Amino acid sequence: MNKFLNYISIAVVVFTLFSCNKNEWTPDKEAEFKKDMKKGLLAQGQGLFSDEQAAHVADCVFEKIKSKDLKPNDAKKPETLIQVQQMGKECAQEALSKTKNGTDNSWNPEIEKTYKAILKNTFIQSGVESSKATLLADCAIAKMKEQNIGPADLQNPKNSDIVQKIGKTCGEELLKKK
Repeated sequence: MNKFLNYISIAVVVFTLFSCNKNEWTPDKEAEFKKDMKKGLLAQGQGLFSDEQAAHVADCVFEKIKSKDLKPNDAKKPETLIQVQQMGKECAQEALSKTKNGTDNSWNPEIEKTYKAILKNTFIQSGVESSKATLLADCAIAKMKEQNIGPADLQNPKNSDIVQKIGKTCGEELLKKK
């Protein structure tokens, strides 16, 4: 999902904000970086990340930044920003694929509502009428739930064929209803 990458850009923005002042990571800067990144993921993620997942992504990105010995002023280099964005993507995929307590990869009303909105918007942007886009989004979510495909599974490229088949099936069902 394209929005997924937008959320990961938060890692780059937060990293850039810390490129001022001293060029070293202090415990205060580390805590503020993690707090701001988590806050950004939760605000911009529109329900994509749980509180625990957002905290995991923030911790993971910061640890990767430290392991690469990147300093706050390195944020001024384009190649560093690309690295941090990739770190954010990797950490987000890891967080979304974890299924601690069996809850991180399950549908709840909030996540379902978010994904339906994303799907509906995608269908509308591709030329589908709003009412039909709603039906397609509802169908897709229902079929994903039937096949035990959770929200985190949608981030796995290996599942793209299954998701495309679900979309095709829902489209065919909609045409039959006419």
